Amino acid sequence: MKTYETFFIALVFVFSCNSFGQSSNSASGISAIGNTSKDGLVIVAYYVEETINMPFGKRTTKYEVSKLSMVYTNDLGPNNTRVVTPIYRKPKLKIGDVALQSKTVVDSSATKIKPIKVEVIAPAKDPKYLIIDVVDTYAKVLDKGYKSVEMLTKVADRAYFDGDLATAAKYYEELFAMKTDMDAMYYYRYAQSLKGIDQEIKANEAMLLFESKNGSNDVAKHNKLVRN
Repeated sequence: MKTYETFFIALVFVFSCNSFGQSSNSASGISAIGNTSKDGLVIVAYYVEETINMPFGKRTTKYEVSKLSMVYTNDLGPNNTRVVTPIYRKPKLKIGDVALQSKTVVDSSATKIKPIKVEVIAPAKDPKYLIIDVVDTYAKVLDKGYKSVEMLTKVADRAYFDGDLATAAKYYEELFAMKTDMDAMYYYRYAQSLKGIDQEIKANEAMLLFESKNGSNDVAKHNKLVRN
């Protein structure tokens, strides 16, 4: 069983690509680190965590190697870190037991190279989408002189339900100039918009058109009775 000791060798590896192969002295130095014991424990592997800071988050790469010489030595750049943590455990064989053996015993479990586990955490990305107010776009197009029944209907209805009766009356009037056989409810909304801006004569005319197109409607019958 592996015993992990929180003993971070804060190695911000800014080694060149050939730092481990410069000389035999360098190699022996790495070997000495790899065989260092602590409180009767020996190093059997190294846990490596690399952190790359980016504008929209960070990317963390984690892996485990059996030898210090297997740790990547590429330059991570400024403000990026590579932290190597030794993994300790008790040796399986005692020194006295080794002396009694007639043959050399090799602890294959300690020297076996384990597969490298790499975990890459992708940086969080901001959602890339754009919210467009279609009716507001229609209104801007209408202001430039381009008109259609659909655009006039959408913009007039938006203004009517938002309480902007002057704007609603303006676009309903332009709508009826373009198309006269509209549904009766548009004449009703037009009449109410005119009434709200104190244009009573036009409002009454619009209400008459509403009643003529929808005489069976309860609202039309009520308005006719009120006038009579």
